[in-house]
Amino acid sequence: MYSTCLFCTKDLGSNEVLETLPIGRRIAFDSGQGRLWVICGSCGRWNLVPFDSRLETIDACEARFSTTRMRFSTDNIGIARLREGLELVRIGTAQRPEFAAWRYGDRFASRRRRNMIIGGTLIVGGVGAVLGLHALVGSMAGFQFAIQGAGSAWEKRRIATRFTLPSGGEPLTLSKKDVKESSIRRLNDGVGFGVSVPSRLGVRGRFCDGSRPAETALLTGGDAIAALGQLLPVVAGLAGSRRQVASAVTMVEVAPPLEEMLATGASGSPAQPLLPGKLSKLGAERMLALEMLANEQAERNWLAGELKLLERQWREAERLAAIADSLAMPVEVTEQLEERRRE
Repeated sequence: MYSTCLFCTKDLGSNEVLETLPIGRRIAFDSGQGRLWVICGSCGRWNLVPFDSRLETIDACEARFSTTRMRFSTDNIGIARLREGLELVRIGTAQRPEFAAWRYGDRFASRRRRNMIIGGTLIVGGVGAVLGLHALVGSMAGFQFAIQGAGSAWEKRRIATRFTLPSGGEPLTLSKKDVKESSIRRLNDGVGFGVSVPSRLGVRGRFCDGSRPAETALLTGGDAIAALGQLLPVVAGLAGSRRQVASAVTMVEVAPPLEEMLATGASGSPAQPLLPGKLSKLGAERMLALEMLANEQAERNWLAGELKLLERQWREAERLAAIADSLAMPVEVTEQLEERRRE
């Protein structure tokens, strides 16, 4: 197998996943037609693989694609990203994407450890402040009031997240108090859901004046999905233990895609509905499940655009491959392909 692109002559890269095709970082395969390509990372052109080990490699790609849990498919084409860094593009009938704890476990666990460290640091600082404040305020009740007031002021004034919605407009800048006040609400039509957030705009820097915004914005569709992806990590706190992640994955497996959930009101099994509710009151498992769904939907939206481009490239590559294969197709290969089509 050649190691450089036939079109731009750039290096195609290598992988340690496919023994029969160690060339390439993005492999496309069509089991029905018996075709295999290495997609150039520089120019994006599809390089048809010679017959030598094509069928064996296709079988290996099919096996890895079906077992990996990080994949997305449309009617004609699918893409999967393996842990080793190799990307597989599958031509054929779509397979339903799956969720697994390993996709989110490390991320949530890391965030949980960070929050624990921050919380522990604050506790240590609080113990050190007890002696001085207790002497100043004269009573434990006064000390508790002072601590609560300082924490409340911090939550109201410190900007916790700043993001721009897919629909455009000025960025939303929300404090942690604003995020806690955000909620998932049923729309006026009584069918779908939206995300209600305080409409705090035009804030520069890390702090705001702490006043409560006079208006709220009800976000729907892609804006609601983007908002959930930004808001939920702010209120996650110590959520993210293995048990909580496993429970959240179970919820996600029975729930529809978040875009459909927001539009139709379907929210998973009746025993564990994910919607609606104030974000800070959802509970650890529901909060993590919704964050998973928001991340997955964002990936779907991104991959959908990439797959449209891949599908156009595939159709052109398929046309050229059909011509190339018809020129010098060995009889035994033709027989194997016919047998595959019958299967």
